[in-house]
Amino acid sequence: MPRPEDPVRMGSFFEGPFYSHTTGYSPNEMADALDHLDTNIEELGPFDGVLGFSQGAALALSYMYQQQVRGEPIPFKFFLCFSSVIPFSADAGYCQDIIQRLYALQWDVTAPANSPVLTGDERLFCDVLLRTVIAAKEKGAALPEYSMDVYNNDDGSKAPRVMHVQLLKEKLQIPTVHVRGKRDFDFMHSMSDIAYGMCEEKLARKLEHSGGHQPPQQDAEVRSVIRAMEWAISQSERTPMHHL
Repeated sequence: MPRPEDPVRMGSFFEGPFYSHTTGYSPNEMADALDHLDTNIEELGPFDGVLGFSQGAALALSYMYQQQVRGEPIPFKFFLCFSSVIPFSADAGYCQDIIQRLYALQWDVTAPANSPVLTGDERLFCDVLLRTVIAAKEKGAALPEYSMDVYNNDDGSKAPRVMHVQLLKEKLQIPTVHVRGKRDFDFMHSMSDIAYGMCEEKLARKLEHSGGHQPPQQDAEVRSVIRAMEWAISQSERTPMHHL
C-alpha cells in the first residue's frame, strides 16, 4: 500500500491495462473524444439517463454542456455524476483570451495565482488549475500525462480549457446527482465541486459517502444514491427540456 506522500497511481491498487476516454485535453483532443462519444450514443442509444464515474463523468458533463450551448439535443434526461474529475472544453474559443494573455506574459501556471498582474478571470483560471490539474499531477494522478508548459508554448492552442461556472455562459439544465467520497483527495473534492457548480442548483443533489475515489460501498449509502436517482428521474419527467 503506498504511503500518503507517494504518487497515487492506479497500478498501486489494480492490475492494468488502463485506458483513457481521451488522448489528451486540448480542444482538438476533447473534440475527438466528444465526437467518439456522440457516435456511440447514436449507435447504442437511445438512453434515458447517463451515469459517469471520474473521467467518464467529466466527459459526459463536457458533452452535455456542449450540446446545450449549441442548441442541439441532449440525449439524456438526467445525469448521475460520481467522483467527477475536472471537465475540459472542446471549444477552442472558450477562455482563448485568457490563454493568450498567459502566453504573452509567459506566466508560470504552477505559481500562486494572486498576482495583481493577472485579471480576475485569469486569476480564477490559474487558481482552478492549481487546485485541480496541478494538484493531481503532483500526486501522479493525471491521465493521460502532459506538461503544463503547454500554456507557454506556441499560441496556446493546445492548452487545455478547464471549465468553471464563472467562466461559462450558462449552467446545465437537466436533473443531476453528484456523489463523491469523503476520503477522496482534496484535489478530487475541488474537481467534483466544479462539476457540481456547472449544473443548475435547483435541479441538482449532492451526496457524500464514507469511501474514497470509488462508488459507495455501504448498503445505506447505496440506498441514498438510489433515492437520489429516483428523485432525478421524477424531476426529468416534470422538468421542461428546452434543449431536447
